[in-house]
Amino acid sequence: MSITRTIKKVVQETSDKVYFKMVHRNEIQKFKDPRRREIANQYPLSKEQQEQIDELYVTNYGEKIDYVWHQNYAAHANKFDHRFIPELLYIPEFERFQNQNDAANRILSDKNFLPIVAKAAGVKMPETIVSCTNGVLRDSDNHILTSSMSEDILHKNSRFFVKPATGSCSGKSCKLVTESDDFVINGNTLIFKDNNKVKYSSNYVIQEVVKTHPSISALHPESVNTFRIITYYWKNAIETMPVILRIGRGKSNVDNAHAGGMFIAVHADGSLGDHAVTEFNQQFYTHPDSGIVFKDYIIASYDEMIKAAKRMHEMVPQIGVVNWDFTIDENGIPVLIEANIKGGSVWLPQMAHGVGAFGDRTEEVLQWLRFMKKLKPSERKAYVGGKMG
Repeated sequence: MSITRTIKKVVQETSDKVYFKMVHRNEIQKFKDPRRREIANQYPLSKEQQEQIDELYVTNYGEKIDYVWHQNYAAHANKFDHRFIPELLYIPEFERFQNQNDAANRILSDKNFLPIVAKAAGVKMPETIVSCTNGVLRDSDNHILTSSMSEDILHKNSRFFVKPATGSCSGKSCKLVTESDDFVINGNTLIFKDNNKVKYSSNYVIQEVVKTHPSISALHPESVNTFRIITYYWKNAIETMPVILRIGRGKSNVDNAHAGGMFIAVHADGSLGDHAVTEFNQQFYTHPDSGIVFKDYIIASYDEMIKAAKRMHEMVPQIGVVNWDFTIDENGIPVLIEANIKGGSVWLPQMAHGVGAFGDRTEEVLQWLRFMKKLKPSERKAYVGGKMG
């Protein structure tokens, strides 16, 4: 082995260990928040439940785990499952081992590249009005525009949605623009005149506002209300975790849990669970604004949406697990909003459904994590998706 390859291998292994420790520490740090601890304490585990957890994890993963994640999920769901997967093992291990292709991760996370993949897959996305990629302004057909041409196009639209094309999460920096907003494009930067601090430059996308199906908009008309569908490649198939619907409340036009929205289980027949929850366990059996009762409320086109998510993942087998955000348009057609590759939200389906994210595959997933942890970073790519030597 050459000196260069040796150095590269040492750097890779060192950075892997640093990342592992850092992300593990971040997940543990979350439970220093007294609000999360208080929620966990609301669901004390019986001795039998603790033994179930220990048996599962020691037998398959080789270690005991802290019970705090199980308690937290169960408190939200009002339901216990010993197969809950703690966030401590999800992002630092499952996601990291599944998504090793950094180049593919960056590309799919780019909201200006994702429509190209979606179009090839036959999956609908919100119509792009103007985009800015690497400082280059483009129209809906990806033809290059000047700043004045871009402004002219935008002024012909009374409402549109603007958001960063890369690096955004939880609805951060997403803005609904209406006729009352006064803006200018200076160079490649979109600036709102009433607040010069609100700027978008270099990489952003401006899209049409999606008109959602009545079964979705009735819940909370002010927000789009999106489904989080987590798909993962496992033993030559694309599998899904339990699906949740995020719903806005109040005057907010975003539905993200970190932004104060609520989320609820969606069952295989398209019906909602009996209660929605927030990140810090406010529970709602009816929507506080619309008054709609959640239990058994039916969402349209659920099966078609799951098929669309799986089809999207088939297009990018370089990536092992993807968090897709979908909605359903007014005609019942699934619409992909975005794809999230890093920092996945395994807590959402478990808090909403009260079941482990991997269900009957939990044991083999834990065995695979145990196997992958023992490998060097350079050896892991051969075993993505549940393969074991």
